[in-house]
Amino acid sequence: MRNFWLVAKQEYKRMVFRRAFILVTLAIPLGMAVVIALAIVVALASVNTSPIGYIDESGLLDIARYEPLKAEEDRLDLVLYTDLDAGLAAVESGAIQALYVVPAGYPTSQPIDLYYDQEYPGSDVWNDFRDFLRVNLLATYPTAVADRLYEGPSSQVIDTSSNRTFSQNAVINVILPFVASFLFFVATMSASGYMLQVVADEKENRTMEIMLTSVSPGQLIAGKMVGLLLAALTQLGIYVAAGIIGILIARPYVPQFQVITVPWGYLAIMIAFFLPAYTLLAAMMVAIGSAVTELQQGQQVAGILNLLFILPIMLLAMIFENPSAPLLIFMTFFPTTSFLTISLRWGVATVPYWHIAISWVILVGSALFMIWAASRIFRLGMLRYGQTIRFGTALAALTGRSERHA
Repeated sequence: MRNFWLVAKQEYKRMVFRRAFILVTLAIPLGMAVVIALAIVVALASVNTSPIGYIDESGLLDIARYEPLKAEEDRLDLVLYTDLDAGLAAVESGAIQALYVVPAGYPTSQPIDLYYDQEYPGSDVWNDFRDFLRVNLLATYPTAVADRLYEGPSSQVIDTSSNRTFSQNAVINVILPFVASFLFFVATMSASGYMLQVVADEKENRTMEIMLTSVSPGQLIAGKMVGLLLAALTQLGIYVAAGIIGILIARPYVPQFQVITVPWGYLAIMIAFFLPAYTLLAAMMVAIGSAVTELQQGQQVAGILNLLFILPIMLLAMIFENPSAPLLIFMTFFPTTSFLTISLRWGVATVPYWHIAISWVILVGSALFMIWAASRIFRLGMLRYGQTIRFGTALAALTGRSERHA
C-alpha cells in the first residue's frame, strides 16, 4: 500500500508542476478575470450619472415617493421642470440626460414623450423613471397590495415528476451545467493525453520494467490513476475558487448574482459522475498506452475515444431543441457520454432520477471493468515488449483464451 501512495504522490507532483498544466490551469481564471475587469470598466465608463428631467402635466407625480427608492439603492436624481422649453434647453446643455413629459390625463391619455440629445438613454434612465411612475400610480392602494404590484409578476415552474423548480432568478442553474461541462472537457482532455504519454514513454524507454521490480502492476496503474485524478481535482478546485471570487466581484454589477442560490443537488450529482467518468477515461488511456509501441499510434486511437466523451458538446443544438430525444436518452446511459449528457440536459430540462441512477450504475461498472481490463492489457504489454498488441490479442487476454494464429 505504501508503494501505491508513493506512485500516486509522484504522479501528482509530475502532473501539477508541468508547465502545460500550470498554463492551462491559470489561463482560464486569468482570462475570466480579464473579461470581468473589462466588462466592469466598460460598464462604469458608459454610465451616465446626469439627472433625469420630467414635466408632470398630470399632477400625479410626487418626488417624495421616489426618495425611499433612492435610499434602498443607487438611483439617478430626478429634476422637475414646469416649462417644456426650459427642459429642452437643459437636455441640450447636458444638465439632464433625458426629459420625460407626462401628459394631462395620464395614464388614460396619450403616451409619455421622451426627449434626449444624440445619446440614447441607458437602461438606468428607463428603469428609474418607470419605478418612479409605479410608486406614484400605486400610492392609492393598500401598502401590502402596492408592494406586491410594484414587484411585478414572478413565476416558478415546477416539474411534477422530479419536483425540481425553475425560476427566472435562478440563472446559475442554467449557466453552471455548461460551465461544468467545459471545465470537465479541459481537465479530462489534458490529463488523458498526459496519461497516455506517460505510459507509452515509460514503456518505450523501459522505465516501467524498473518500477515493476518494487511495485505490482495493479499498484502502479492505480497509483498513476489516483495521482492524475487528484491533479484534475486540484485543477477543478482552482477553477471553482476563481469562479466564486469572480461572482463575488461581479455581484454588485449583475443583479442575477445578488439572488444566486447554489444548486447543491446538481453539484452532488456531478461529483458522483465525475470520479468514475475520469477513472474510465484514464483506464482507457492506460490500456492504449500499454498496447502500442509508439506514442503517435496511441494518440490516433485516443483521439477517437476522446470524441466519444465530448460528443454531447457537439450536439448542443439538439439538447436545446429536444433534451428528451431518443438519441440523448441513449447517450445518458452510454458510459463515455453519460456525464456530459446529464450535465447539459440538466441545464435546460429535468432529468428523471431513474435516468441518473441507472446511468451512474452503468458508468461505475464500466469504470471498474476498464480498470481490470487495463491491468490485463498492461501485463500483456510488458510481456510483449516492442510488439503492438492487436485487438484480437487484447480480447483473448481479457477472455483468458489463447489467440489463434493462422
